[in-house]
Amino acid sequence: MSSGNLPRTAHPELFRWSAELDPGDYVRARYRVGSLHDADATAFGMAMEQSAATTWIADHVEPAMLREWTIRVCAVRPDATAANGAGVAPYHLPTEVYAEGGGAERRWEIELAIPRRLLAGKPAQLWNVVLGELPRLGFLTRFQLAGLDLPAEFGPGPAFGVAGIRERFGVPRGPLLCRSMRPAVGLDIATMAALNREVLEGGFHLVKDDELQVFASFDGFRAHVEAMVAARDAARRATGERKGYLANLICEPDELQERWALLQALDVDAALVAPALQGFGTLAMLARGRRMPLLAHNTGSELGSRHPDWGIAHSVLSHACEAFGADWMVTSGEYGAQDGIGLADAWPFGRPQRAMPILQGGKSPDGLPRFRAGVGSDDYMLIVASWVDAHPEGVRGGARAFRTAVDAQGSAG
Repeated sequence: MSSGNLPRTAHPELFRWSAELDPGDYVRARYRVGSLHDADATAFGMAMEQSAATTWIADHVEPAMLREWTIRVCAVRPDATAANGAGVAPYHLPTEVYAEGGGAERRWEIELAIPRRLLAGKPAQLWNVVLGELPRLGFLTRFQLAGLDLPAEFGPGPAFGVAGIRERFGVPRGPLLCRSMRPAVGLDIATMAALNREVLEGGFHLVKDDELQVFASFDGFRAHVEAMVAARDAARRATGERKGYLANLICEPDELQERWALLQALDVDAALVAPALQGFGTLAMLARGRRMPLLAHNTGSELGSRHPDWGIAHSVLSHACEAFGADWMVTSGEYGAQDGIGLADAWPFGRPQRAMPILQGGKSPDGLPRFRAGVGSDDYMLIVASWVDAHPEGVRGGARAFRTAVDAQGSAG
């Protein structure tokens, strides 16, 4: 933590928005915070912490040197949307000077303009500046990155998106049906391959590795992928349909390139990565190659997005996933659960090449009208396991029943 924890600056003009600045040179970020300081002290302290807290050093640093590099405060207003209950316990450092009247929590909505030159167009640097050490500031008792307006060209965007996914899997209309490989642990490869083949031959469009499957070595990973590709190919021959297999690419950095090369060599249809664990830079790097659609898995991300008063709004994470190359992204758990209700976090999409949202968790055919109403179209993927696994006619019969319901909805719609 730098001396940006100070709530006051001798050069406030460096941190205040002015009409002479070019909006195109900045990215706007919106925060909801609880603070022991007044509005200006809170906003200026945040801007200083993440750009140039030190503005003058005799014979070395002059304020004029920093004018194009400092974060600017655009707006501050009271926040009436915060949840009830206490925030985290505050603290203060010896370098921190409380503003007059400080000590009691107040809640603010703060909009900051962040120079694009600070971000360098890179995912890691984006989070390093937009989030960085802000959640560590002792005078903040609540913190949420509630909005982030990324330029259209920031990040590669989806290489395939909705249209590319539909073409790749030969599904011109209706939601895609996918079974996640369950149980994720304890099964031998032959059993998992047999489950995949049954659900695909029953009518599902694709199957995916579960994020929790364990591949301790490259040889084990290769054996698994080869068997799943063989099951996919057998289902293709049996049905005459284009079936797909989506492989788990959650791994250590030194394992990534070898596994990625294998997926390409074996003609795997798509892959999943976990930006919250592996970094958004990993997602962007793979997306730039445009080799196969990528699923940005949500494992680890809800730790920072589920609580309304701490972390990152789910809509911000969704937008970032799309910006940095996700062709699919997982919506929050309650999406589509209520009749006719959709959530804004599923569709942040400002790009022509849109990512496809994924709905998962206890989904069944009777929910299809809700899912369509929530998404606003049939451009989504359902991940279903429990319903088909428990079907009285077995996995193949369950898949057939679900596919029949999907096709019937398309005919009626």
